[in-house]
Amino acid sequence: MVHEPGEQRYAIYQGDDDEGRLVGEAHYSFVGEHTIDFDHTVVLPELRGTGLAALLAHHALTGDAIGHRDLQTSCWFIEGYLSRHPELRER
Repeated sequence: MVHEPGEQRYAIYQGDDDEGRLVGEAHYSFVGEHTIDFDHTVVLPELRGTGLAALLAHHALTGDAIGHRDLQTSCWFIEGYLSRHPELRER
């Protein structure tokens, strides 16, 4: 699991992070100066149902990209994860 600020995403690679295959990402964008929007989360089809998307969601929602920004979720998966873990919305 790596945070790639230049790509505005948290990513999971299979193999070495520098040369591995990207297998999942939780992408975000900034809405003005004070809001971060998690706009999509995706994992490779063959790895769906393995918990990787939940791992991405957790790291994204507890990672350093949020800082003191307000949270917006246009990604249905992140929104669903927050409904199961409401304590993460209050950070």
